[in-house]
Amino acid sequence: MTGAAAARTVSGRIAYRSGTGAETGSERFEIVSHPDGHVLRAFCDLASIGLLRDVSIAFDRDWRPIDGFCRIIKAGSVAASSWFCIEPGAVEIEARLAGAGRVQQRLPLDAPLAYLGLHPLQGDALIAMVRGTDDPGRFVAIPALTNSVSPNGDEGLTGTHVNIDVAFIGDESVTVAAGHFAARRYALRWRADWPAADLWVRA
Repeated sequence: MTGAAAARTVSGRIAYRSGTGAETGSERFEIVSHPDGHVLRAFCDLASIGLLRDVSIAFDRDWRPIDGFCRIIKAGSVAASSWFCIEPGAVEIEARLAGAGRVQQRLPLDAPLAYLGLHPLQGDALIAMVRGTDDPGRFVAIPALTNSVSPNGDEGLTGTHVNIDVAFIGDESVTVAAGHFAARRYALRWRADWPAADLWVRA
């Protein structure tokens, strides 16, 4: 369109690996930034456990979530298909769940929602922007909403409030298959009974 500002797209692939380094699946993602906000799309293939996750999340200019969609396919069958609409005082959820049919939820918000966790790794990386880089080593609870608090994001599958503890560890250099990068290291703890997960994002 003549005169329209161009959108900027970043895309890539993330390999899921076991503790031995063997690839167990992958995630293909695309982030589109446009004058009024951003869109994250991710397709996650957890091949080792037969799980597919299709996610789309829209954000405003400041990366606050506006709405989101997530479809979960387990062993070839759709387990859940859910839409999340973030409003000033609540999150509206429309879902179709295997075994439960259509489910509607309205979850109140005491403050604007900082993070919508639908479980693509690229989405997890976005929580680093919410945490920031102040006070390295200190975990800060980020108020969030998720569709699952299970390790693979495939159980429960209804809207749930959660506080995700995030710490900025420091600046590091990392080497991965894509190359050598200056990065910021974070630690994420979705639940108190889980060990913190390390996360590196490009500086």
